[in-house]
Amino acid sequence: MKTNTLIFDMDGTLFDSRELLSQAIENTLQYGVEQGMYSDQGWTEQDRVGIIGEPFYPGFRKLLPGVSENILENLEPVLDRFLLTEMDKGAGELFPEVKETLQKLADEGYQLYVASNGNAEYVPAALEREGLAPLFRGIYSVQQYQAGNKINLVRMILDDAGADAVMIGDRSSDIEAGKENGLLVIGCRYGFGSEEEVAAADELVDSMADLPGLLKEKHI
Repeated sequence: MKTNTLIFDMDGTLFDSRELLSQAIENTLQYGVEQGMYSDQGWTEQDRVGIIGEPFYPGFRKLLPGVSENILENLEPVLDRFLLTEMDKGAGELFPEVKETLQKLADEGYQLYVASNGNAEYVPAALEREGLAPLFRGIYSVQQYQAGNKINLVRMILDDAGADAVMIGDRSSDIEAGKENGLLVIGCRYGFGSEEEVAAADELVDSMADLPGLLKEKHI
């Protein structure tokens, strides 16, 4: 396979946002309880982390299965505010070797893109804060482009890039997005996805530092 275009997931692949996102989700859920939108259902850390990497609506539908669409619509901007608040506090950090590896790949001529299910403001803000934004040709989020899901978002990137690509991510939505678009998919075993989720990828890496070597091995 010959391509120099790499599409990266954000949370769980580049950015370790477990505590940041979990706290923002918890604050959003509690806001809804305080506003009388629904009762406290005793959500756990596992519940909150379980939806990281999913678009807002299907993720929060899992946490709030009985609420109306109107309530979810009202909660989305609340989550957006809490995400930026946590960002401003300095929450979240890059996974090991991410910055060095991305710089190496950019120096070698790879065209880098981000495809995220995350918030339209949070995703670029996190990359900007970590000094990574200049390395990417495009930073795409489902919310920003109203793509509906990551399959459609990746398709948009492919159209804009005018090239085939490799998809790199840690959750089932990343793997599905790559497969549905006919891409080679590399699963990140260090992220938020379970072993079963990443097992569906074509190749696996245990750290971001393993990626350049794998690409060379596969003649990409």
